[in-house]
Amino acid sequence: MIALSLGIFAALCWSCHDLFARVLSQSLGPYRLSFWVMVAGAVVLVVPVSVRGLLIATGEHGLTVAWVGPRLDFLEPALWAALAMGFAYAGGFAALLKAFSLAPISIVGPFTAGYPALVVFWNVIRGLTPSSAEWLALVFCIAGVAIVGTTGPKDGGINSIAKGKLGVVVLTCVLASACFASTVVLGQAAAQTLGAYETTLIARFPAAFVLLPFALRDRGAVSAISFKGWLSVFAMASLDVAAMSGVNAAGFFPGAEYSAMGISAYAAIAVIMAMLVLKEKVSPGQWAGIALIVAGIAILGWPRI
Repeated sequence: MIALSLGIFAALCWSCHDLFARVLSQSLGPYRLSFWVMVAGAVVLVVPVSVRGLLIATGEHGLTVAWVGPRLDFLEPALWAALAMGFAYAGGFAALLKAFSLAPISIVGPFTAGYPALVVFWNVIRGLTPSSAEWLALVFCIAGVAIVGTTGPKDGGINSIAKGKLGVVVLTCVLASACFASTVVLGQAAAQTLGAYETTLIARFPAAFVLLPFALRDRGAVSAISFKGWLSVFAMASLDVAAMSGVNAAGFFPGAEYSAMGISAYAAIAVIMAMLVLKEKVSPGQWAGIALIVAGIAILGWPRI
């Protein structure tokens, strides 16, 4: 199933992305980092968008911005959806990085990985009728995410959050989940007309606009970004662009709503990568939750592979 595979690809990209986010959000400040990742992502997207030539075309006077793709009569609704996606993504991204500045990946990752269920429920309201196996897969994924997020080791997980900050972490994770669910729905709708890369690029501008005032007031541990820091920012932006474009592209394929469930693999991948790279501890309970997530995704993809 292509849509599900694109969701899993996005989960892998965002898991790598969050290794950078966990470290940089504490040194640069979460909102400042969010803003520069949005700007860097726009720079990264100029190349693929220019090659496709739908939004940015090369003419006698150099690069010009104009829509030259098909289905012009449907452009306006798609454009509004892409812009709305940018506002939603700004809220989710800023909330996510704020949570990362306060809590480890083994907590924030699983707590924010449940938002794909919101995407599926939205599609159920719109008429989607999942099979019994697909409902079981959804339950497995949600249960796995909950278990991974609440069964950390005694000297890690929730216990590693500074006193008085747990409420902020929970609030930012809930906000991130709601915003990211909206992002997936809006992005897949817009991409069917604008294209996956074009939708992702357009969304970066309102996202950066929303984040700019917060970034100007954000104070990280360092005032200037080093060359190594800029490389990390562009690495984050590239991973984010690849993941978001993949999710948007899933809108072209049958079962697009299930790409969101592929993203649920993010909870498992993020915890494992945090263990390997950042040396965060993983408890037996978290391994059980990871197994449930993997089982849910396997059930979801099996009939369509």
